[in-house]
Order: sequence, then structure tokens, then C-alpha cells
Amino acid sequence: MKYLIILILVGLTLAQKPSLLNLNFAPFNSSPYLTPASAPTNSINVNWNTEKLKSTIVAYGLTSLLEDTIEINGVRNYHHVRLNNLSPATEYFYKILPDGNIKRFKTFPAHIDSFTFITFGDTRSDSAMHQSIINRMAQFGCNLIIHSGDLVMDGSNSVDWQTFFNIEDTLLQNIHFLPTIGNHEKPYYTYDTLFALPGAEYFYSANYGNAHFIMLNTQMDLSGPQQNWLINDLKDARADTTTAWIFVNLHRPPYSSGNHGSEMDVRNAWCLIFEEYGVDIVFAGHDHCYERTEKINGVIYIVTGGGGAPLYDVGKSSWTAYSAKAYHFCLINIIGKKLNLKTITPENIVIDSLLLTK
Repeated sequence: MKYLIILILVGLTLAQKPSLLNLNFAPFNSSPYLTPASAPTNSINVNWNTEKLKSTIVAYGLTSLLEDTIEINGVRNYHHVRLNNLSPATEYFYKILPDGNIKRFKTFPAHIDSFTFITFGDTRSDSAMHQSIINRMAQFGCNLIIHSGDLVMDGSNSVDWQTFFNIEDTLLQNIHFLPTIGNHEKPYYTYDTLFALPGAEYFYSANYGNAHFIMLNTQMDLSGPQQNWLINDLKDARADTTTAWIFVNLHRPPYSSGNHGSEMDVRNAWCLIFEEYGVDIVFAGHDHCYERTEKINGVIYIVTGGGGAPLYDVGKSSWTAYSAKAYHFCLINIIGKKLNLKTITPENIVIDSLLLTK
């Protein structure tokens, strides 16, 4: 059996940050969950957590025989392993050793024009509703799950995090999860400890097929390094002739008719940039409702904050195409230069739909 050696990888740098000692953040057990690495066509991050200090070992391979193994020296509670040298658009089997179950994942494709992703957010507070939304999601196949923030009620509470992973584990063990930070993740050290993500991690991007996905952080400085990175990232995306779609995901919405309303600092910092580089849809959370705008200077803004937090009333503004006080998630199907979005409740009712053609 071949053993691959990793240099002090993300798992070591993120695991057991000293700051957690000051937060009374108790380690907990979780199933593995998958996040993209910087080159997701040939690598992936496998994450999991253990209440007791344990070794970090993953066996994986093209078959259930699990031909390869990675082990990181030492023991820890928060585990992150990057599997490298994988093939694009390929199914792999994996297992957390010594006693995990065999799971599977598929690497990002180098080129594909048809795929499906799900966006939703604000899953904190009502675990039963959060579970019902996940149960409904599981009935639809998808390649990516994108979360617009406020995964938990209290970022410093390990019980909240354990509940989150217990609810979502049936999906996140096999499907790539792309989260972004919400205000309830504060103090943010825990989020940083629990997720290995590409690039700067607090904000990052990834290509999937003919789409480019950008995860922004509305809980830190909106200008400076993050804004510079955003501009350069969008320039690269626009220069890539294989990119047909650009999607942005963030927490605080620049356009909203809900309880919090439009976050003007976000609008002033980024919306002109979105317009200049032809972003197609910006997904947000924070307001616990659903709202889709008409195109605003070419960009559609969607608030999808109905993942389990207490619902907010939502009105209508001059730019509102549809709004509703409802628990929901958004299912987006891409077929070449056509987009089909459906907003679905836990009862499997489609409350809104959108067809776009590039």
C-alpha cells in the first residue's frame, strides 16, 4: 500500500488553535465533511472532529479497497487532511481510520456544462426545521452545497456546532460544502478551526464546470486586501473563456426588504465591482426570509436566509421580483448557458422560479 507524505498541511495549522482554550470550546465528535481545496479538480479537504485526542488517518482510493493512506503525525481533536494528486471528475472512496465507514466523493470536473448546486443559509436556532430542510435537500441530487452564513447560533458554543454537523452529516460526507462566515459565527476562531478552505479561507473562490463561485466575508474589512482580492479574482474569471457564470455568496445582503434591510456598507463596497465584472447572481443571508431582485445593473441579488432561524417579515422594494416569509433553499440547475433556479420549501412547494439564458 502506498503512503503519501504531506508537508505540515492545513490540518496542522488549523487544528487546536490556542485561542479556543479561552472560549471554553469543548471538542466533540463529528462525521467527516468535505470542503474544496485550492485545486479542487485534483484535491479535496476531508475534515472531522473527535472529542478525544486521536490520530489523523484517511484511507482512500478508486475502489472500496482503499489503496492509499495519508497520516499526519501527532494526535488532535480537529482533523483536516488534503488528498492530492487526484483525477478530475472522478469518484473516490474514503474512510477515516481506524473505525470509520466507507464514504465516497467526486472531484471537481475540469470541463462540464451541466451541474446542480444548492444555496441556503441561517440554519441556526430551530434544529427541527433545519433537519426538515436537509431531509428535503437530500431528495435532490447536487454537486455543491453553498451556505450563506450563520451556520450556528453561537460560534463559541461547541454544542451548536455539533448539532449543525449532526443534522447535515448525511450530505456533507459526500458532497462538497462551501460555507461563508455570518455574524453568529463570532468569534470566528472556531469556524477557522473547523473548516479547511482554499486561499485565505475567510474569503475564497473555486471553479466548478463553467461557473466561478466567490465566497466573501461581510464580517471583516470590506475594503483593503479583501476588495483587492475580489477585483483580481473577477478579472481572472472574466479572462477565462470557459467561464459562463459568476456567482457570489456572502452573509449581509446589499439589497433586502427584510428585517435588517439593505446593508449599505456592503452595497457601497462591492456592488459596483459586481456590475463591472458581470456577476450573474449574488446570494446572501442574514434576513430570515426569501427575496429575489430584478436585475440591478445586470446583477440579481437573492436573500436565502430560511434555513432554520426564526423567520422575519419581508416587504417589497422597487427592485423586488419576489419575496416571501418562508423556510426554503434554492436549487440551481446549470445547463450550458441556461440557468433554472427553484426556491423550495421543506414541504416541497416551489415558491419562486427563475430562468436565465446568457
